[in-house]
Amino acid sequence: MSYLVVAVVLVGALCAVNLLLTLAVIRRLREHSARLAADRPARPPLVASGTALPEFTSAASDGTTVSRDFFTGPTLVGMFSTSCTACHERLPEFTTRAESLGPGRALAVVVDDQGDAGAFAAALTPVATMVVEPLNGPLGKAFQVSFFPAFYLVDGRAMIIAAALTPDELPLAALT
Repeated sequence: MSYLVVAVVLVGALCAVNLLLTLAVIRRLREHSARLAADRPARPPLVASGTALPEFTSAASDGTTVSRDFFTGPTLVGMFSTSCTACHERLPEFTTRAESLGPGRALAVVVDDQGDAGAFAAALTPVATMVVEPLNGPLGKAFQVSFFPAFYLVDGRAMIIAAALTPDELPLAALT
């Protein structure tokens, strides 16, 4: 009988130690989660409004040269990647916005990392000047692109007016 009492006390003690260790692990996980949440930005970084674009030169798919001089007035700019699912989802929004602005008021930059810019070309060529470039191409560097898609409004002095994750977030009243 005394062996049974010792066994029950021992199992009880082991359960108590196990409970304390489990509570310590849970506390540590909460601290770690809070630290990760504090280190992570709420949204991906975009180039700040008021930032002037550096000098760059690139060739559009229609053969025109795109540089800082391309921005003669307020322009809608979209940065896309062929391997980006969100880019394919935002493409119709961008083309609708670009079409409503009229010719010469939109620039689309497509990073062709899968060799399949055809779907983008069919949708973008009628409504925007389209540039196809590799990752970290001239326009990607000028806009400091670190994720896709990204959308900007640029004024006639090649200065960023606004930046957003979707075309609908941009204040298009600034384009008129």
